[in-house]
Amino acid sequence: MNIISKIKYDQNWNIGFCEQTSEELIRDKQLKPVRWLKHSYRDRWFADPFIYKVTESEIIVFVEECPMENPKGIICELVIDRKSMRLKERYVMLELDTHLSYPAIIWHDGKVYVYPENGASGELNIYEYDETKHRLINPTCILKEAVADATIIEKDGHFYMSATKYPETQVKAYLYESDSLFALFHQLNDLPYQTDKRCSRQGGNWISKETTHYRPAQDCVNRYGAAISIMEVRMSKAGIEENEMVHINPIRGRYGLGLHTLNFYRDICVVDGCGYLYPYSGLIVEMIRKLKRRL
Repeated sequence: MNIISKIKYDQNWNIGFCEQTSEELIRDKQLKPVRWLKHSYRDRWFADPFIYKVTESEIIVFVEECPMENPKGIICELVIDRKSMRLKERYVMLELDTHLSYPAIIWHDGKVYVYPENGASGELNIYEYDETKHRLINPTCILKEAVADATIIEKDGHFYMSATKYPETQVKAYLYESDSLFALFHQLNDLPYQTDKRCSRQGGNWISKETTHYRPAQDCVNRYGAAISIMEVRMSKAGIEENEMVHINPIRGRYGLGLHTLNFYRDICVVDGCGYLYPYSGLIVEMIRKLKRRL
C-alpha cells in the first residue's frame, strides 16, 4: 500500500467499550463514553466484537482481524486489560482459505459455540470453542447458503436466525428456523422480512428482555456499516414485525466514519468504529469528497 492509498484508507476499524447495560441504552437512546482498544499493530484492524468473558481485571472478546495489505479476515481472541484498555494477549482461533468475520457467540448446554460469517465458502458452520487451546473446533454445517452476519436467537426451545444473503447483503433480511442448534436451518418463508437498507443487515447479538426482543441492525444507507439501529421485534412462526427504537450514529473522533457492531455482556457494551488510518490527512480527504458530492 503506497502513501496515497494509506492517506485515503478509511476502513481502519477498532473496538471500544463502555460501561452500559442494554436497558440503559434503550432508555437513554445513546451510548455512554467509549474507551477504545490500545494496541501496537499498524498493519491490521479489529472489528465485529463479541464479548466472551469479563472479570474485574480483563475483558475477553472474539473479533475479526483483517490485515490491510491482504484483506482476508481471520477470527481472533483478544485479552484486554480492563483498566488501561491495552491488548494483553492475542490468539488466532480460526483461519481458513476464505474470508472470516462476525464471530457470533451463543451459549448452549453449558458450552460456548461460535458461528462466524464465511460467505465465500457458500455455507455457515458452527464451531465449539476450546478455551484451553483458544481454538474453534468440530465444525458443523447449519446452513448451505452464502449469508452475511447470521445471528441466532433461541425462543421457546426453537432456534431462529436472521441473515442477509449474498450478493444483496445490505438490503434484504431473511428469517430461518431450526429445532436444533446443530441441524440445518430452513428459510421461514420466501420473502424477506426486512428490505430497508437502514436496518436489514444484522449488527450484533439479539437482545432479549423477558417477552421483548431487540435486534441491532446496520444502517448502510450512506456507506456500509455507517451506524446502528436497534429494532424492537415481534416474532412468531409467521415471521417478524419490527420498528426502530434507537438509532446510534458513529462516535465522534478518530473512529467517527462508521459503527456496525454492538454487543453486551452484563453491564459492558462493546462496539466497533472505523476511521482513516491517518486521521488528520483523512479529514482533508473527507472534505474533498464532500465538496465533490456537492458539485
